[in-house]
Amino acid sequence: MFTSKRALALLTAALVPALALAFFVAGRAQKAAGAGSRASASAIPSASQFAHDLVGVTNAYAQKNGDGAVIGDAQCVTPAPGQYMCSYRATVHGTTTCHLMQAKWTPTSPSSITVTLAGRTNRCGTLREAIQSLG
Repeated sequence: MFTSKRALALLTAALVPALALAFFVAGRAQKAAGAGSRASASAIPSASQFAHDLVGVTNAYAQKNGDGAVIGDAQCVTPAPGQYMCSYRATVHGTTTCHLMQAKWTPTSPSSITVTLAGRTNRCGTLREAIQSLG
């Protein structure tokens, strides 16, 4: 059985990627707005760039804030330009959980990434395996 402190740490592991991305991409949006140009299609991150940013920014944010959560093995796809679905592993105090996240690129909003769905899955591995474990 989880203690309340451990449950909070596991919940944080699910929320940290969304928070970190919001801070990271808000900076990107401000740069684009400061340049006086609208984000072009070429400014939309690829699925692999999004996965790379998700892991790097989330882990840096967690480390800076003493969170203890580490994510990795992110795999993302873009079903449509500016939309992402990603799976990733989150490890908190030695416990690894599997997660799935949907997000969209919203460069004209306060945060240029809007997380539209996030949750845990029963299986890690590939994105396909994570999705199939939900059924």
